[in-house]
Amino acid sequence: MPKVLLFTIDVEEFTLPAEYGLPVAEEECYRLGAEGLERMEALLHRHRVPATLFATAAFARRHASLTTRLVQAGHELGLHALEHRHDYQTMPGAEAERLLREARTELQSRFGQPVDGYRANRFRSPAREIVRALGFRWTSNLHPARVFGAYDHSKRPRTIHDDGGVLEVPVSATPRLRLPVSWFWMRNLGYHYTVWGCRGAWREPGYLNLYVHPWEAADLPRFPKLPAKARLSMRRTGPPFIALLDRLLDWCRRRGFEPMTISAYLRATGRMPPP
Repeated sequence: MPKVLLFTIDVEEFTLPAEYGLPVAEEECYRLGAEGLERMEALLHRHRVPATLFATAAFARRHASLTTRLVQAGHELGLHALEHRHDYQTMPGAEAERLLREARTELQSRFGQPVDGYRANRFRSPAREIVRALGFRWTSNLHPARVFGAYDHSKRPRTIHDDGGVLEVPVSATPRLRLPVSWFWMRNLGYHYTVWGCRGAWREPGYLNLYVHPWEAADLPRFPKLPAKARLSMRRTGPPFIALLDRLLDWCRRRGFEPMTISAYLRATGRMPPP
């Protein structure tokens, strides 16, 4: 099997300022997500990269025509959440299961595609037995990296493994130092850091599993009252981020990475049966 690129997008409404107490109109949250997603759609088409889209049901409902167009173009649809504001890790298990089941059912019925995969918003997944009961074939909920001030999963495996009866496809991190290479770190540390990280991150797993958010490609308004950490989360967004991804996808092509959706990769490697 050649080395593989799993390019994934957490398709969600833009809620970052609200998480710091700064209100943003609901319509604007969805508009910014759609603006960025359309820019990413053009980029993926140009590079012929099929992506895995972990969508909130709320976003997919609000922008059904855009989501339909992406699915029809060959991108895979996975579940992210019912709404991005939910915290499925802390709410009662029965409520988390009900909301996620509702979201998955809505995506499958609205877009006529199986939703086999799940990535929790903010990686805050409910208990594994709930994920298994929901019927997902695989998840991509583990970021086996050391993220200072947030979490340290540096002792967890970087390779695909069974976790509570469901396949886990970890997000990419570098070996040894376990540094992250996706969204925030791409933008703030730049192209050369990202390429350096990718060179090491794929070797043991055999793939790169990178994730971004559509709002990172949008023209975000300024929020001067946001704390420094939040401002860093919005730094170098819009066209500069699209330009960085353009260079990165070109580097992946020149280095021989084959782009695939996660389900296609699992089937190609015999880890998941045909649909």
